[in-house]
Amino acid sequence: MSRTKLNERQLDVLRRICHGQTPITSDDSDLATTVYALRNRGLVTTTRADGRWNAAPTEAGLQHLAHTDTTLAPRPSASAPSTAPEAAELITRLQQAGGTLHIINPTPDERAHWRRVLHAARADHLIPDGHHIQHTGRDKGDLIIALRPGPPPRRSTPPNETVPVSDDLPPDSLHSAAAAAHIPACPDCQPRARRILHALCHAAEAKNYTVSNPETGSAASLVITIGDSSFPLSFHEGSYEVPDPSGAKYAWQRVTARTTRPSHELELSLEYTYAHRGRRSHWGDRQRWRLEDKLPALFREIGHRAHAEYERLQVQQRKEEETRQRWLTAMQQARTALLEDHRLKALRTQVQAWQEATAIRAYCDALEDHHATTDVAEATTAWTTWARAYADRIDPVPQNPGLPDPPTITPEDLRPYLRGWSPYESKRA
Repeated sequence: MSRTKLNERQLDVLRRICHGQTPITSDDSDLATTVYALRNRGLVTTTRADGRWNAAPTEAGLQHLAHTDTTLAPRPSASAPSTAPEAAELITRLQQAGGTLHIINPTPDERAHWRRVLHAARADHLIPDGHHIQHTGRDKGDLIIALRPGPPPRRSTPPNETVPVSDDLPPDSLHSAAAAAHIPACPDCQPRARRILHALCHAAEAKNYTVSNPETGSAASLVITIGDSSFPLSFHEGSYEVPDPSGAKYAWQRVTARTTRPSHELELSLEYTYAHRGRRSHWGDRQRWRLEDKLPALFREIGHRAHAEYERLQVQQRKEEETRQRWLTAMQQARTALLEDHRLKALRTQVQAWQEATAIRAYCDALEDHHATTDVAEATTAWTTWARAYADRIDPVPQNPGLPDPPTITPEDLRPYLRGWSPYESKRA
């Protein structure tokens, strides 16, 4: 199919993408339509990262510009010097460094500069024969540029999967889940909708997925389960409004009443969840395709969501296990601290009793050494005898004390030592 020539705006945007000093990204929203038009022609590509796209030229785009824009190619300005010398120097550095150059955490401007240098190395055919250049860290992280032997790897493309839908299928041959499905569509569309569900059921089971009917009260028509993740699928039929002549009482009266009629256009939708916001969730009949043509895309989306759910669950389980381990460590430390306090309390009690007994005996010695009359001496002796007996009773040394018995520990006893952790479960109190 022949294509029309690029208009002046498209040529200008293609020049900027191929030779401009500043990359064109999704921030240039006024150029988005033109970038998409160039992408549809195969002249540029758009790669996404962190929710933003960046435009880059394809080989076809560079060749197109070289053949059609030779007189208007932008010349290097004083503020934007040519990157060709730096591209040649890059190849030399790569060869001297054993094929790898590691740039630690460059700034966004430095990343853009290195992209221009890499583009110049490719555009000026500076890469040695039998080699290709690869790089990682285009938008974040360290930038690693590598010179590898062999041709550049081809981009992997998803296999051209198909989900065949029979044009004529007897009702008794339907998959049980498709036959029992609730489909909110007109009678004319019911057979086709069930054939689509039948094809989905067999394609899902071929991938070792599980298909079932939803629970009572659900608006879904079918549920596809992958591992621990379930994905309800809902059928919808479009409609359109037409005047309702029955609403006119007289022939001369203008008809204002409207009624809806089924459009016979079917749509399948995945349940919207916050975890998959921004992902496509509706596939249906359009002017250029039918719903049957989009069933492979629907399966790819289900597979993507299942993988994302699995990764999310793995991360959640790892976090829960890490939290549980921290809680167990805190509980063990709390028990150790409580036992330490229990022993310190017993030790202080014994030391205080020993000090008191020692002081009482010293006091008794002082009383006995004091000169007094006979009557007073007899009274003092009686008093010191009782006092020494009391000192012997409270003195822990003759009892040869050892480690005190551990106390009975309750969860609430541990709370003061847990630094905010609950004594009952791995949560913050």
